[in-house]
Amino acid sequence: IYAYIDDIIIVNKNIEEYLKYIKIVLDILDKVYVYISIEKSFVAYLLVRLLSYIVNGKGVAKIDDRIAIFKKLKFPDTLKTLEQYFSIAR
Repeated sequence: IYAYIDDIIIVNKNIEEYLKYIKIVLDILDKVYVYISIEKSFVAYLLVRLLSYIVNGKGVAKIDDRIAIFKKLKFPDTLKTLEQYFSIAR
């Protein structure tokens, strides 16, 4: 049986505590024989974009790229551009 964990996110404003938490998490995973892929690991990033959120030292902010896409589009003035609007909205 194989189980996959997508994300483990550790955040802290203090680098010493951050490294301490990483060690704690890695020790716990090791005790239960859960291993992580170094190639897929990201450590000490100042900003992480996860799903519809940005996580950084200031906190968590919700983002919605779909709204930004629609704001950049011109108002449809032909049938073709109207069809493009609907294809993006799907």
